[in-house]
Amino acid sequence: MLGALIIVFREVIEAGLIVGIILAVTKGVRGSHLVIAGGVAAGVVGASLVAAFAGVIAEAVEGFGQEIFNASILLIAVVMLVWHNVWMASHGRELAADVKRVGEAVRTGSKSLVALAVVCAVAVMREGSEIALFMYGWL
Repeated sequence: MLGALIIVFREVIEAGLIVGIILAVTKGVRGSHLVIAGGVAAGVVGASLVAAFAGVIAEAVEGFGQEIFNASILLIAVVMLVWHNVWMASHGRELAADVKRVGEAVRTGSKSLVALAVVCAVAVMREGSEIALFMYGWL
């Protein structure tokens, strides 16, 4: 159970970092908080859909296929986590710089506030999907 807590904590921190960077860069931009909140909400909905469809698929393969399905989901989640760790080790600073550039572009008016919502939604959905898949395969 401690392992699950650590995974969930780590994924929430990662999503929070992206959202925090965007909030910091767009401080003072009118309407940015509402758009960012909408992006976070959309990400949560997307991750919930991933979790819901994992449950639907699991019910379809109930019985002998259940163990195979759980093992495959856990394997996919582990591959996603390993790939993410390797990728973030080499591209973490670049990602933070990209997020700052998007925020700065919104601040100057060259990009729409919708770009913020998309960045937040993708970040939250990715991390939430990793949690859902990992936990579903584990349980």
